[in-house]
Formats: sequence, C-alpha cells, structure tokens
Amino acid sequence: MTFSEITKKLSDGGIDSPAFEATELILRFESVSRAMVRFGDYLSPKLSEAIEKRLAGTALQYIIGEWDFMGYTFKVTPDCLIPRADTELLCSWLCENAPVGGIFADLCTGSGCIAIAALLEREDLRGVAVELYPETLELARENAKMLGVSDRIEFILGDVCTDTLSGEFDMIVSNPPYIAAAEMDTLSKEVLGEPRHALTDGGDGLSIIRKIIEIYPSHLKDDGALAIEMGWKQGNDLSSIAAKHGLSAAILKDIEGRDRVTVIKRKDA
Repeated sequence: MTFSEITKKLSDGGIDSPAFEATELILRFESVSRAMVRFGDYLSPKLSEAIEKRLAGTALQYIIGEWDFMGYTFKVTPDCLIPRADTELLCSWLCENAPVGGIFADLCTGSGCIAIAALLEREDLRGVAVELYPETLELARENAKMLGVSDRIEFILGDVCTDTLSGEFDMIVSNPPYIAAAEMDTLSKEVLGEPRHALTDGGDGLSIIRKIIEIYPSHLKDDGALAIEMGWKQGNDLSSIAAKHGLSAAILKDIEGRDRVTVIKRKDA
C-alpha cells in the first residue's frame, strides 16, 4: 500500500486526520524516515494489522505504544489514560509555580506524564505519584526509568479517596476521573476504549474531586497549592466545594478559553 492508499483507507473509515495517522503508523511499523514516508510501497503485515485495529476503533496511541506530552515521549498502554495536550496546562502550572527545591505530589498519576515531565523540566524538584491500579503504576515506573527520573520520584499504590500521603508538600496536582456517567455515551469510540475508571467516577464526575479537596489541603505547606484538572463546565462546582472547606479557588483557562484547572489554597496562603 502507498501512503495515499493508506490515507484514503483511513479517511473512508471515518478517521479525522487520516494523513497524520497514516504517517504515524508507517513510521512505527516500517523502516522509513519521516521525510520519505510518502514515497514508499508498504507491505508489512504488522502495518496492515495496525490499520485494521485503527479502523475498528483502537486509539492510535495504543497501537503505536507511545505518545508525546510536554515534548517528552511516554510509553502508553490500555492500562492508562492517553496523555492529552489539555493536561499540559496543569503540568506547566506546576513547573512555573513550584518553589526551588520543592516537593510535589501527583494524585491519579496514570502514565506518570505530569509528574515525570515536571521533573524533566525542573531538575531541582522531587515528586510522589499515587495510583490505584498496579498495572498502571508499573507503567508509570517504567516511564520514570526510561526518562531518567527514577531517583527523584516515589510511587505509591493507593486509593486517593483515602489519605495516601504523609508529610507536607509545596504543590499537589491531580487529573482525576471527572466525566459524569451520564456523559459517557457522548464520547467517541476511541475515548471509550480508554480505561473507564480513568474517565469517570461512575456518578456525577465530582465524587473523587470532593474527596481530594476534603483530604489533601492538610498536606500542603503554609503557602502551598492544590491544582485539579476538571471538565470545562465544572469550574463553579469546584469553587463551591473549595469554599465549603474554607479554601480559595482560582480558575485557569486552556488555550481555547475554557475552564480547565482549579487552583485551591488556604485563604490565608
């Protein structure tokens, strides 16, 4: 198959960015440079199998087994949520606001992309990453080792809805499951192929967030902050939850101007 034939096949199958995905699949399964990807005739059975998986709805990232976040490449599997550009706002906030020599915690770490990218961006930082699922935590460990930050991060297997931390932190961040169960049917086939427990709490999308806001501010240093990624309609909800616990909340917007991250502090911080 030529590049054009693969692109057409993906396009006919409803793939939104067929040329981009054709390129990524060819690069993953054929020995060809990006500059020459459009000029070959590809016969690899692995590439043909990958194309069929993509047409059946498997996410591109799971097929190629890796994805970029904050300019770094992470291993991804169906055990983790796929790293997304939206989440780079949360990671950037952490990198920009953590004090020199600071320590942070990352709750619901998944692939470890937030914590690991922050450690790569800031060599003075140390981190703790918490994950409920053993297979997912092991993937985060692998990513930390692959990217050379294992000596500056501790991994904890635990449920963030109970107190999983000890000590105090300068920053705590989390990208928890925040999609309401009632909204799951509106998601694409690809997104529904990601771990359901990483997408939704099975309720209103706020139950895990409520527990995080209830539990973890007690682990912040006096001038520390808790930052949580959320759905673009949930800003008022998170502000209200924070207020009930006597905390202040500020909303950060993503590049499209939508509410994306809530930064929570003690009112005297």
